[in-house]
Amino acid sequence: MDEAATRDALLAAVEDGAGRHSSLIVLDAAPLHSLWIARHLHLLLELDLTVAIPEAVRGIFAAHQDCRKGREVIAFLDRNTPPLEIRQIALHEFYGHFGPPTDAAEPVPVFALVEAPPVWRCAKALQHVQFVDVRDLAWVAEEAGLLESVHEIAHAIELPGEVHAWR
Repeated sequence: MDEAATRDALLAAVEDGAGRHSSLIVLDAAPLHSLWIARHLHLLLELDLTVAIPEAVRGIFAAHQDCRKGREVIAFLDRNTPPLEIRQIALHEFYGHFGPPTDAAEPVPVFALVEAPPVWRCAKALQHVQFVDVRDLAWVAEEAGLLESVHEIAHAIELPGEVHAWR
């Protein structure tokens, strides 16, 4: 699935109100870092999705309580669990926990929020997972009316010359 189709599928899951049946799994710390820098961690709550974060990803921020980012991200996660879900799974167990249900009439969309979607797309065991990054999340949030513009995030985390690539 190409980038535009993945964004459209994520937007459809959010707009259909079926999002709580769809999962967004945060597979690495970089997207949380970017959302924290842009002051938009709240998007994880506002998008109508079940958001799961592996304990290992949470642990990266927990290990850095000596810096403001670590303290603030952990405070956000702890304050918002639930609805956010902290999962005790290892990456190699990912497929078993978030694989497509075998008894469902329609497959439930599973999205993975990562830093670099192309790197993950080659994983054969994760063919049913749609990989998105912070740019995709910002685009969906803008389309859903949760952000005025993707540039609210882009200007916070990109070098000035790279912002034009966000649309």
